[in-house]
Amino acid sequence: MMAEEMIGRKTVDVGDLPSTLFDHRAPLWWGNLWGLAIETAVFGILVSVYFAVAMNLSPFPPPKVDRLPVLNDSLPDLFLPTITLVVLLLSVIPAVWLDVSARRMDERAVKILVIVTLVLNIVLIVLRAFEFKALHFRWDANAYGSITWTILGMHMLHLIVLAAEDVYVTVWTYARGLDQKHALDITVTAVYWYWIAGTWVLLYTLVYFGPRII
Repeated sequence: MMAEEMIGRKTVDVGDLPSTLFDHRAPLWWGNLWGLAIETAVFGILVSVYFAVAMNLSPFPPPKVDRLPVLNDSLPDLFLPTITLVVLLLSVIPAVWLDVSARRMDERAVKILVIVTLVLNIVLIVLRAFEFKALHFRWDANAYGSITWTILGMHMLHLIVLAAEDVYVTVWTYARGLDQKHALDITVTAVYWYWIAGTWVLLYTLVYFGPRII
């Protein structure tokens, strides 16, 4: 286009527009959403495998025969897994608060809450590490042990990924302060946290109460 053709054309001042948008107006939000959709499908496959194992084992879960006396009632324990579930659900409270604080660009609250959520995340990872014993079977003991370990392990992997994101956000916020780009990162991470908590409510019910119902 010739320079003279530009003369007289109106221009738009976009200087007052925000550099970062939240939720469905942000491409990052959509990327995170589709990623969670894929991970939900993965857990759906694992749930299908769980039911396939349940339909082909009798009794379900199988007795634990690698010890004496044989453990005929091998239902998974509930105590520690229930504590893990309660801690996970309680962790949603500071996660929501962190989400809201990031949207308000409240740097002081964000600096406190990123530490709180990171600590809770580490606690959950430690609890999950001990939770495997509640299943009574090793991952290589039988099909039941393999699928239950895989379900818990996949969910634990998401906790670890979330912890890594928390570490990054924490280091950045304390070193550089809170900017709009990383405020968006925090809100997207919060959505990830809600998804982790919500999926575990369903998976906890399946793994620990499924054998008591099926």
